[in-house]
Amino acid sequence: MNYIQDILNEYTGMRDNGAESKVALQALRAHIEKLNKSQREELASLIRSWENQNAAEKTRSRPHSVIKPIIGKPSPAEPPAPPVPPAPQRENVITWVACPNCGKANQRHEVFCYACGHLLDTTRGEQNTKHFADASDLMDAGYFGADSVLALRARGSTEVYEVRPQKSDHEIIVGRSSSGSAIAPDVDLKDRQAADLGVSRMHLALRYDPDQKAILVSDLGSANGTYINGQRVLPKEVRALRHGDELRLGRLMLIVSFRHPGEQI
Repeated sequence: MNYIQDILNEYTGMRDNGAESKVALQALRAHIEKLNKSQREELASLIRSWENQNAAEKTRSRPHSVIKPIIGKPSPAEPPAPPVPPAPQRENVITWVACPNCGKANQRHEVFCYACGHLLDTTRGEQNTKHFADASDLMDAGYFGADSVLALRARGSTEVYEVRPQKSDHEIIVGRSSSGSAIAPDVDLKDRQAADLGVSRMHLALRYDPDQKAILVSDLGSANGTYINGQRVLPKEVRALRHGDELRLGRLMLIVSFRHPGEQI
């Protein structure tokens, strides 16, 4: 139960900071996949309960509209506007996807299979507009091949975090671990005074795009933001990293380097 609660805590923390449900679950996919069927069903129930409660609280907090009385002399009546023909009604088309675990049909917007609790992979191809460099530039600073290595070095330090997102079956999560939680990011910046510098536990996600041969980064609803060369990565935005970029998490600066076969950083 503690592990399930840790996952739930990370999920609700990202959601409270503005991350979408699917973005938060995708970031936690590697941890969710460790759960057995009954544990996934329990987690799915807890998440749905939290989402329903959160939606209800937002509804209650919305201010009610107040119709203000007209003060002063009313203006002369104007002729009524011509009637506007009703807009054509669009049919609600429901798209169904099959669960890869049990084969049961689920609506595309669902994250968990209602039959077996399996985590559905519905995020592929649904990311927002991506920002890439010109095609000519992707062959230099932005190019990241199948054998390349991504190196992240904290400014003022010689320690380098090396990762290969193209070899991972899940997004690479950058953030910091915390005592009392079993959830730890793939790149743990705890020893870099990350908590004091405003780094969230699940701060950002890195993934590889084989078609563009690029590393993509997205913020996970961090409390203090993600910046590339001083420009903030907006919520729901996907940006491409380039060799030499400055990646800032809160106030912690990371220098981005790409190492290719036969080269040195």
